[in-house]
Amino acid sequence: MNDHNLFSPSEYTAALLLYLRKHPARVHASRALEMGPGSGVVMATLLALGAQSAVGIELEALAVQATQGLLDQEGLRARASLVQGDMWSACGDGCYDLVVTNLPQFAAEHIEGDGRLPSWSAGGIDGRRSVDPFLQGLGRHLAPGGLAVMTHNVFLDFSKTEAMADALGLRARIAYCASAPLPAHKLACLSPQVRARFEGRGIHRMGDYWFVDFDLVEISWKHDEA
Repeated sequence: MNDHNLFSPSEYTAALLLYLRKHPARVHASRALEMGPGSGVVMATLLALGAQSAVGIELEALAVQATQGLLDQEGLRARASLVQGDMWSACGDGCYDLVVTNLPQFAAEHIEGDGRLPSWSAGGIDGRRSVDPFLQGLGRHLAPGGLAVMTHNVFLDFSKTEAMADALGLRARIAYCASAPLPAHKLACLSPQVRARFEGRGIHRMGDYWFVDFDLVEISWKHDEA
C-alpha cells in the first residue's frame, strides 16, 4: 500500500488548515484536541500556531504512526499527546478550548478504490455514522468559552447538526462554504436515492467532472454568547 495515497490530505483537510491559519488567536495558548489526526497535518498546524498542548485521538494505528512521524519531523512532539482509541471513549475526562475534526462523512457504507484506510471517508448511508457520536459527546469535553470546528459535507444535512447542538446547549453555525472535486469512484458509491436527492443541490456536474459542496461549521456554547 502506498503511504502517500494512504495519508494524502483531502480538500476538506486543506479547508480546515486554512481556517486555523486565518484565526490564529483561537489557537494560540489553547488546550486543543483533534479527533482523528490521520496524516497529522492539522495537529502539527495547531502546535505550530502556538497551541499550549494538542491531543490527538485516532482509531488507526498506522495513522498514529504517521502523525508521530510528522510531529517529529517538524519538532513539535513535546507538546503533543496521541491516543489510539475510539473517539470520546479514549478521551478520559479531558476538556479542551479548541476541538477540531474532519470525520468520515461521505454518504456511503463502503468506498472502494480509494487507497485509504477502511475507516476513512465512508460515513454510512446518511454520512452521520461518526458525526452523531462526536456531537453527542462534545459537550462533556468542550471547555467553557471553547470552540469546536468541523468539516461538514452536504449529505449530513446541517439542520440535523444544528438541532443536535441546540439540544445540548450548543450553537452550530456555518463559518464558510466550499466545494471539492468528487472522484468517479466515490460518486459510484452513492446510492441512487442519495444521488437523486443531492444532484444539482450539493453535488454538481460540469462535463465529465463532479463536485461536492461542504462547509466548515463552528460549534460553541450558547450561554457564552449571552
